[in-house]
Amino acid sequence: MTGLRFGYTITTDPNDLNELNGITPELLPKLEKYHLMALEGKESSIKKLLDVIQQYPQIPHFKNYLSVLYNQLNWTNKAFEVNKWIIAEHPDYLFGKLNKANEYYLNGQYDKMPSVLGQDMELKALYPERELFHLNEVLSFLICAVRYFTAKENLEQAEIRYQIMLELDPDSDNTRIAGKEIFDATMKAAQKRFQEEKRTRISVKTRPQEIKTMAQKPEFSHQEIEWLYTHGLRIGTNKLNTILSLPKQTLVRDLELVLQDSIDRFEYFRVWVDNNHWDEERMTFVIHAVSLLGELGSVKSLDMIFKMLSQSEEYFELYFGDFLTSFFWEPFYKIAANRLEACKQFMCRPGIDTYAKAIISEVVGQIALHHPERRTEAIGWFGDVVDFFLVSSLEDNVIDSDVIAFLICDVIDIEGSELLPGIEQLFEQGRVSTGICGKWKEVKDALERPDSLDNRRKILSIGDRYKEILFEGAGYVERDIKHDPALLDVFRSSFNPVKAEPKIGRNAPCPCGSGKKYKKCCLDK
Repeated sequence: MTGLRFGYTITTDPNDLNELNGITPELLPKLEKYHLMALEGKESSIKKLLDVIQQYPQIPHFKNYLSVLYNQLNWTNKAFEVNKWIIAEHPDYLFGKLNKANEYYLNGQYDKMPSVLGQDMELKALYPERELFHLNEVLSFLICAVRYFTAKENLEQAEIRYQIMLELDPDSDNTRIAGKEIFDATMKAAQKRFQEEKRTRISVKTRPQEIKTMAQKPEFSHQEIEWLYTHGLRIGTNKLNTILSLPKQTLVRDLELVLQDSIDRFEYFRVWVDNNHWDEERMTFVIHAVSLLGELGSVKSLDMIFKMLSQSEEYFELYFGDFLTSFFWEPFYKIAANRLEACKQFMCRPGIDTYAKAIISEVVGQIALHHPERRTEAIGWFGDVVDFFLVSSLEDNVIDSDVIAFLICDVIDIEGSELLPGIEQLFEQGRVSTGICGKWKEVKDALERPDSLDNRRKILSIGDRYKEILFEGAGYVERDIKHDPALLDVFRSSFNPVKAEPKIGRNAPCPCGSGKKYKKCCLDK
């Protein structure tokens, strides 16, 4: 017997229950023989099972094997008839109950399953007088309960039972199937929430990218700027430092020209990528320019940055991808930390891409976290933006429910409970994407009872930031090791392997399906 206790003892010895089930020693070989016969699924075995049932009418197992045989033959209605027969003659036989519950499940009659499994969906509640159950009984009951709860979209209760199955027998077919059904149900629930969010989401209409036919690169004051067009994130600290040591005034002008070039020659680069492929060494120049301007703390470049952030979704996808949300906040923080009024005005502009505004909101949150003396200023900033979204009309083309949800997440990060009244009104007006920040009650609870997480993001130098990206990205490491196998030992000794999967933005909905923001859910797990 096992030592596990769930209000009863679990055994793996089939003989422990023989007396309870009326199984004599001479019956054991017959049970094994007819069980195997049922699993083989031959039509010729039907009469043999009917004969043994007539010989041992008091033993429900043979009737159960007949039901199994009919299922193997895909004679579902016959199996259902046998289930009814078992329930009528052996009302306390567990597998008869489970067969009937599974019949209800297959027919979509989920509300009828508790009538045979019990309202509590607990084995001990169904058989209060029993102290001993076989492991197969427990697992079979639990998977039936998992199916019921997944069908009723109660994934929390399904997960509780699945965890018990993992503890009891992680390698069993029942446990494997239960895990798959919970996964499928989780994905279905996430898709349902996504579709609901899609129907209710309020978005702005962004302008299409302005197309120019320019194909000529600008003339730069410094030839070193050409490196930005020929090197990816492995550009190296030596080249970065060389660029940063150039005269600041002309360097800033050159870097702003790079950003303008990305706008003017958007069509040129888009066509190039379509005809070739996205090449990091060729297409990282915009990221370089923004990062270098951030490292320089070039406040005067803020207008150029805002111009870049006012481009189309296609522009951001071509040049940034996930870097827009995972990387861009840091150089923007270094540039705009003391220009919050200008940032507020940008938040009020119509037709701006969701993630362009979400970056600004996150930066203001990080300012409050890194500089507690500026928290009041940040709270005032968030309050003004919340008020703006409350009084704006949908026709103004500024209401973006995703932006508002991201902003609420940033308010939660800085524990801005002072803003609860305005945030509640945003929920009442239906202007919040709950799939990102959660529903009103969750947001209210998070602000009234904040967690103890340190939500500050690391602020690094440009060289250290590039190094971190290279070592955190499995794709980068794999390619570097191919060029220099000696790096493999360094990588193994310093870092855990990372599976190369698409990067999830911190502000994106969590892929686990919880409905929460990724950074508030599974990011740290």
